[in-house]
Amino acid sequence: MSLRDARILADRRRAFTRALALLLALAALVPVARAESSEPAPLAAKSLLLGIARAGGRLVAVGDRGHVLVSGDDGSTWTQVLVPTRAMLTSVSFPDARHGWAVGHDGVILATADGGTTWTRQDGGKDLETILLSVLFLDSRRGFAVGAYGKFLSTGDGGATWVAAKPSGGDAHFNAIAAGPDGELYLAGESGTLLLSRDGGREWSRSEVPYDGSLFGVLPLGNRELLTYGLRGHILDSSDDGATWVPHNSVRTSLIMTGVRLDDGTVVLAGQGGIFHVRHANDLNFAAWKPADFGGSIAALVAATDGAIVTVGEAGAVRITLP
Repeated sequence: MSLRDARILADRRRAFTRALALLLALAALVPVARAESSEPAPLAAKSLLLGIARAGGRLVAVGDRGHVLVSGDDGSTWTQVLVPTRAMLTSVSFPDARHGWAVGHDGVILATADGGTTWTRQDGGKDLETILLSVLFLDSRRGFAVGAYGKFLSTGDGGATWVAAKPSGGDAHFNAIAAGPDGELYLAGESGTLLLSRDGGREWSRSEVPYDGSLFGVLPLGNRELLTYGLRGHILDSSDDGATWVPHNSVRTSLIMTGVRLDDGTVVLAGQGGIFHVRHANDLNFAAWKPADFGGSIAALVAATDGAIVTVGEAGAVRITLP
């Protein structure tokens, strides 16, 4: 093995370890007592949460021990709902106000048809070694779930059946899947993996990102502009739908896990250590920002209807007002 190959392999291992440490993913590989349903937890909203999505006028957050929480007031208060698993849940997606899906460890796939009030299992409970890290539904029937070691599942019938595929032909971890405004699909993963599909996920092509570390998300901004972000504070921008990329100079080298574009054009990225990277509509560069009273890493965030953002992570669900 050459020195370069050894460095790439070492970087790959470090990236996966750091990311899944943030998500407590590797910890869940240790055998634990598996139960049929989650349990009431008075402090669930302050426990480890890893995914959040808007379901019409509600927010739905998911996380450790099968915790699922629903908020009807943009994250000011939360109500826990019980679900048929205690596995760690990592991601949630709602294509409309009623239909939603959540995925996580042990290959768990949950579905709801009432805005997150009740949930059912769709995975059969037979894939206990799989870690699903991201779920995306385009409508109430077409969806995708992706995860560690190249796991890629798709459904065209609302999750009644799932079909496995190998978009990259290898076992690179898929950290996130996202959709663009015109139906494009994007897969971000380790070793600089960024895949694009323009036919609903049947065929995928690789975007040559000038970075060989792990990428943890893609944020489509419209007009063919994309952002991708990942390990060591790397942020890259494309204005031609991934044909070429321009790196941003970042003053912080902490891992970036998630991002959102607000209605006023502001882009907010966040991740390890509770550090935010903010770019306002008329700015070219990102500015790092760390709220004085905020602690813990951030796994996901969404925009609230009042201009705030709602984060989930090590500190649970937290509303943040941007400076």
